[in-house]
Amino acid sequence: MKIVVFGATGKAGHAIALTLLAAGHQVTAFGRNRARLPAHEGISVIVGNALSAADVASAVAGQDAVVVSLGDSLNPVVLKLGAKLGVKRNTPPNICEVGTANVIAAMAKASVSRVICITSYGVGDTRERLSPVFRLWFRALQLGEQLADKERQETLVKESGLDWTLIQPVGLTDGAATGRWLASTSGDRRKRTVSRVDLADFIAEVLEGSRYVRETVVLSQLSISERDFANDAA
Repeated sequence: MKIVVFGATGKAGHAIALTLLAAGHQVTAFGRNRARLPAHEGISVIVGNALSAADVASAVAGQDAVVVSLGDSLNPVVLKLGAKLGVKRNTPPNICEVGTANVIAAMAKASVSRVICITSYGVGDTRERLSPVFRLWFRALQLGEQLADKERQETLVKESGLDWTLIQPVGLTDGAATGRWLASTSGDRRKRTVSRVDLADFIAEVLEGSRYVRETVVLSQLSISERDFANDAA
């Protein structure tokens, strides 16, 4: 399968591109910074801006599926205090919304229907399921701006008419692959974190099957004692 990964300069996008390549797919990594794109034989690289409709359209043409892993990699506290700290913002606050709108338009034009979009636990269908701990965590990290962008992104995807899957991971970590995750379409979760490698493995499974089309999936890690816990597909 030919798959383009938008946001491949980020940690999650990078892991997804490498995992899809290992699974035997033809992978294209799209991002603005060539130095941060996966430098791996077998991965095609496109340097472009998701805010450019022309750049996005060029990357989508000829693909079988699209993975959207857009976001702002800047620490949210630094992002909030950027002006005082002398840190210049290089990613607009609506990168997910505008970038995804360009992807959807490009997919419609190129007759590509399958899209996996990574958002965040606590937006859209799971907004009201946030525990007090998560609410405090999000408030402490000052994630309001990013979550609002993800909200708008989800709305666009759901209204796109494409064969979409929205994945809402809980807190992402750089941990190793465990193979132990709960993929819930009813908003349930287990641990508060999940590794980016497990996220990438799950995306590879979704693309190779027919489950979760036009569904929102919360992804969280299971404990070792829950190793044989059946994923909730209801």
